[in-house]
Amino acid sequence: MRNTGKKIILAFVLMSLSGGLFAGGTQEIVRERQVKAAALKGPSGFGIIKMLDESPELLEGVSTEFSVLPTPPEMVARVASAELDVALLPSNMAAKLYSEGPGYKLGAVVGMGVLSVLSRDEEIRDWSDLAGRKINSIGKGATPDYLFAYLLQRNGLDPEKDLQRDFSISNAAQLTQALISGKVETAVLPQPFVTMALAKSPDVREVFDLQETWKKVQGSAETYPITVVVFKPSLVEERPDIVEAFLEEYEGSIAWVNANPARAAELIEKHDVLPAAMAEPAIPHCNLRFIPAVEAKGLMEEYLSVLLDFNPAAVGGRLPDEHFYFQSR
Repeated sequence: MRNTGKKIILAFVLMSLSGGLFAGGTQEIVRERQVKAAALKGPSGFGIIKMLDESPELLEGVSTEFSVLPTPPEMVARVASAELDVALLPSNMAAKLYSEGPGYKLGAVVGMGVLSVLSRDEEIRDWSDLAGRKINSIGKGATPDYLFAYLLQRNGLDPEKDLQRDFSISNAAQLTQALISGKVETAVLPQPFVTMALAKSPDVREVFDLQETWKKVQGSAETYPITVVVFKPSLVEERPDIVEAFLEEYEGSIAWVNANPARAAELIEKHDVLPAAMAEPAIPHCNLRFIPAVEAKGLMEEYLSVLLDFNPAAVGGRLPDEHFYFQSR
C-alpha cells in the first residue's frame, strides 16, 4: 500500500506540474518573449511612433521594448552585434548588413524618398543652372550624396567637375539654419528640414523635388525606398508569427500617423524623436508608406542597383538574394 500511495502522490505532482504546460491536455505553454526594437531620431522614426508609445503585446506572451537611438551608426552597431530583434535602417545599409553582417531580413519598406534641393538663388530653374555653383549637402558617402550625384549625371552634369558639392556642414539642422540665414545659397536637405526651411524663410524655395526627378529619369511611377524595417534572422526562423504581428502593428501605426499628424507630433516630441512643431507640418511630406518586402523587391533592386554602380561597398558589394525578403506564410 505504501508503494501504491507514493505512486499516486507522484502522479498527482506530475499532473500539477504539467498544468503549466498543458491545459486540458492540449494547450501548449505560453512562453514569455520580449521583442527588442529600435527607431532612430528624425523622420524615419515617425511612422512607428504609435507602436513606440504603446509597446503593444504582439501575441499572447509577446511584448515589445523600444528604444530611440540618436544616429544611424549606433543603430548599425546594435544590428551588427545582433542585440536587436527589430531595427529601422536606411535601405542601402540594410542590404549591406544582410550581405556582410548578421543577415537581418527585410520586413517592409516604411519610408520613401524625402530629399529636395532648396535655394535662395532665383536664377536656378533647370538642372543645367546648377553648373558652376556651390551646393551644400549632408550625408557624404550616404543616400543624399549618391542620389544627388546620380541625378546630376542623368541631367547632363558631372558631379565632380561641373559644380562644387560642399559637405562641410554635415548636420541637417545646422545646414537648414545656414540656408535660412543666408549663409548658404543652395542645399540638399531631407524632410522635415525642407518644410522647416520653406516655412521660416520666404526667400527659400524648392527648386528640385528629388523624388519627382527620380521618377522622371527612371520612368517609374514610384520613387526610391529610403527607410526599411529589418528582423533578426533567428526571430524570422523561429517565430515568423511574431514578425507578421509586428508588421501588422507597424502598418497600422503608419496609417494612424498619416491620418493624425497633430496627435502623432505630440508623441514624436514625447519620445524625443523631434519637436512637435517641426514634425506636424512635415508629416504629410514625409512619404510614410508601408510596402511589404515581397512587394517592394522591384523598388529595392532598382534603387540598390544605382547605388551599387556608384559605390559597391554602399550595398555590400552585391544585390541581396531572394532570402533577404521576408514573406508571410
